[in-house]
Amino acid sequence: MPTLARFAAATAIAWVLAAPAFAVELSGAIRSSAGTLPAAIAVFADRADKLPAIAGKVENGRYRIELPDSGMFRIRLEAAGWDAAPKIVFDPKTAGALDFLLYPAKVPEPALAAELIEMGEQDQAIRSGPSATIGAGMAKRMQEDDPKREKRLGEIIAAKGWPTASMVGHEAANSAWLIAQHGSAAFLKRCLPLMKAAAEKGEMTPRSLALSIDRDLMNDDKPQRYGSQLRGDIGGKMALYPIADREHVDERRAAMGMEPLAQYLKHFEQ
Repeated sequence: MPTLARFAAATAIAWVLAAPAFAVELSGAIRSSAGTLPAAIAVFADRADKLPAIAGKVENGRYRIELPDSGMFRIRLEAAGWDAAPKIVFDPKTAGALDFLLYPAKVPEPALAAELIEMGEQDQAIRSGPSATIGAGMAKRMQEDDPKREKRLGEIIAAKGWPTASMVGHEAANSAWLIAQHGSAAFLKRCLPLMKAAAEKGEMTPRSLALSIDRDLMNDDKPQRYGSQLRGDIGGKMALYPIADREHVDERRAAMGMEPLAQYLKHFEQ
């Protein structure tokens, strides 16, 4: 084979080997909190490797998007005047159907949304820092400040119900979840049925619900279901709290939009 021909053939083979295999199609329903969907909706998958976003198609209230068979992606919808919480895909092969809830971007409770977002930022500010280890100073601030946010969220729930995405936007709704998740065991147990009802309507991410279910089970000294909860051992290292039916935990995690357990635990390695 002539040199030029060999080079061209080698280049073509290298390109094929390097190119991602678009082997997995994800699809799901798009629902509207207002009852009707906007006329124009676009769907994209942002890549963790910063390559250009992948575009999919939306037809008849459903989206379809083809992804490489490995990698992490952030699937998002775009519609003028509307919003939706993005979905994180850790493994396209096990992601399954991911449904979206679209809601008007001008939420009915903007002042409440702003308050909840600020409360969520306060919650995270206490827990951020160079180390994930809870020291005496951090623990003291959580003991002082978490009950204040819990009390305020309880007042909001009594007056308005559980803060859903369509009520306050998905960022503020996530703040409400954070406050409940970091609240007292009794408060979390009281909020859990409200969370489950919100998740069934697409108003809360299944991943967040899974963390709350596990936290509630741990509070009751029962094995967790999804493997999201860890506790510090005597030596100060984080240890996984016992899991019921651990053999099938990754199947349950995938159903809730969570990464495999081994991948999740890497975040806690020191």
